[in-house]
Amino acid sequence: MDRQIVCFQVPALEIALARAAEPSLRDRPVAIALLQSPRARLSEVSREARQDGVLAGMPINQARRRCPSLRLLPPDPARVRQAQQALDTVAAQYAPIWEPVRPGHLFLDLTGTTRLFGPTSDAALRIQRDVSSRYGLAGVAGVGSNKLVARIAATLMHPLQLCEVRPGSEPPFLAPLPISVLPGLSRAHARTVLGTLADLNLLTWGDIAESPLPALELVLGSHAALLHRWAQGIDPSPVLPLPQQPRLELSVTLDPDELDDGRLLGHLYGVLERLCRELRQQQRVCHRLTLTVRYSDQVEITRCQRLNAGTAWEAELSPHLTTLFARCVRRRVRVRMMTVGAEALALPDGQLLLFDEGSPSPSRARRLALALDRVHDRFGDAAIWFGRTGREA
Repeated sequence: MDRQIVCFQVPALEIALARAAEPSLRDRPVAIALLQSPRARLSEVSREARQDGVLAGMPINQARRRCPSLRLLPPDPARVRQAQQALDTVAAQYAPIWEPVRPGHLFLDLTGTTRLFGPTSDAALRIQRDVSSRYGLAGVAGVGSNKLVARIAATLMHPLQLCEVRPGSEPPFLAPLPISVLPGLSRAHARTVLGTLADLNLLTWGDIAESPLPALELVLGSHAALLHRWAQGIDPSPVLPLPQQPRLELSVTLDPDELDDGRLLGHLYGVLERLCRELRQQQRVCHRLTLTVRYSDQVEITRCQRLNAGTAWEAELSPHLTTLFARCVRRRVRVRMMTVGAEALALPDGQLLLFDEGSPSPSRARRLALALDRVHDRFGDAAIWFGRTGREA
């Protein structure tokens, strides 16, 4: 049975989300960039801006010289995450397995679903219509027998278009296309390989397909076999879903935004207290701690810390959280939201004792934490708290 892979993409997702929220931005040159410095680089560029010579990765000051009417917008990671969750919800209705590549880009494996949803191209069209009607996002879709062909087919399309490459027609489909993007290679390797291919006047996929593999190996080394397979339209890589690991996270939103480190740490310890109480109620320990800080200008910074031993106690996690705070909060910009995440959750280690006699008693900090848990369960979070949380009565 031939594989049926769909690559669904929402080009320039952050710009599409901004236009859905503000229709006046449609048909205007728009770019996404951090606005605190004129030397900041653009992360996304609309098609109208590209027509004026503006490219992703270009500094703001250079982009404004090329396109004076360019509208710059700050990134909004929270909105992007919500959009990706919405796309995952739509994908789950059609595909047993889907792989989020990056925000707005999905691979869906529809092999064997013809009796449920009809031809794969029809299912891809329905996915496009669902995303457009529910969320106002115009996507493109490519259908092929593998991920490579499906992704290239989707890249060639404009929003609300679909390209299907039938099994067996991959080499003639790829042959005239230029080798402008090498999927699966790092930027450094892609730059080197592209330069070598240009020196050899190998400019299209067809040129590589017609070149003998031993000759390619002399100049490209280990990349030669992979590129030769791609030129033949061969890509056996499977669609892999993201691993689902137990995770627990809690956030605090500051109103108004806060700049003082002492107050920020106070709010953070309050979140940690609630997180540890939830871990103890679930009888789990945390092996990795993460902290995400969102600033007033929508910049997000995330840092993580792996723990040598799993724990669910404030006294053992607070030093790690303080270290993460120092690594995240280095900008003199007000903070809007902080999120503490406990990852790699597991059951507590240790051998249970058959008899209670002689069992070591918990430390003073742990006994205090357990006592506070009982108070909070009975009287609520505002009944009592650690002084360092900085909360007012």
